[in-house]
Amino acid sequence: MQFIFTVRIGFMGCRTILILQHSYINLGIVMSKPVHQLLCCIGIYLLLYSGVGLAQANVNAAHEIVIRQSLISDIKNEDYYFYRLLQLTLDKTADKWGKAQIRMLPYRLEDKRLRAGLAHGAVDVLWSPTSMEFEQQLLPVRISLLKELNNYRVLLIRKDDQPRFSAVKSLDDLRKLKGGIGAQWTDAAIMQHNRLPLVLAVGYEKLFKMLAAKRFDYFSRGLYQIQSEVNFYPELELKIEQELMLSYPNPVYFFVNQNNKKLAQRLSEGLIIAQKDGSFDALFNSIPRYQWGIEQLQNSQRRLIELQPLPASSHHHSL
Repeated sequence: MQFIFTVRIGFMGCRTILILQHSYINLGIVMSKPVHQLLCCIGIYLLLYSGVGLAQANVNAAHEIVIRQSLISDIKNEDYYFYRLLQLTLDKTADKWGKAQIRMLPYRLEDKRLRAGLAHGAVDVLWSPTSMEFEQQLLPVRISLLKELNNYRVLLIRKDDQPRFSAVKSLDDLRKLKGGIGAQWTDAAIMQHNRLPLVLAVGYEKLFKMLAAKRFDYFSRGLYQIQSEVNFYPELELKIEQELMLSYPNPVYFFVNQNNKKLAQRLSEGLIIAQKDGSFDALFNSIPRYQWGIEQLQNSQRRLIELQPLPASSHHHSL
């Protein structure tokens, strides 16, 4: 009898593949008990060995930070800045926490699906305006990623509608007009809390087209967003309203899973280091629409309409 027994072990991501191949030259000969016992011992040893390898792979995977699919090459896209800020934060903490790489999912999650993905471990980090609901479900890193820019909003309107908004002098005047906004956005809850009439929609892009189609009168956008967004759909003939600015506290944070306190601590430490050494400001100031937003705050003669924020969230489960 000639007995051939080969074992191949390979790693594909965190999956271990164990392939046992055997053949018998003389098929009529039965394997002896000692040989069978020997092969069982070898198999057990190799399974244990592969388990060690798998554990090591999982240790390595702990330094891979997963985010949703993001558009990171276009400086006009919001993901461009937040991705680079996340990488900067990880780089600043590499000496203490180890090197980390960002990996993107091959698909894009939005709003509730994104938050569910974080809660269930499909992603490790997201960035979002905060809310009481978010902070009950997720763990915020309580350092504002946009400084104060997200506390101010201006309006996207149709090109011929400026006279209607020039007549707005107060919050009560604004309530005579109808806004459009994402149904799952924190801003929607804040505007509803202030009794502003709204048309809610699911999907970012469709809101531009709905505004052009006169489904509502204005689309409230962050001061850090609107300068590039106004040119996304030139055929719709939209423009930035020139005289008003809305204000309410609305910081944007990194969020992680509630059980991932080590990652939250790392991100907090990295952001603080970047603030102290100037690299946070350098990145922030490199974004043209952020510069435009800062100029609007410093030099604008817009009428400020202050909205009441949602009830303050608990500071439990935060960093």
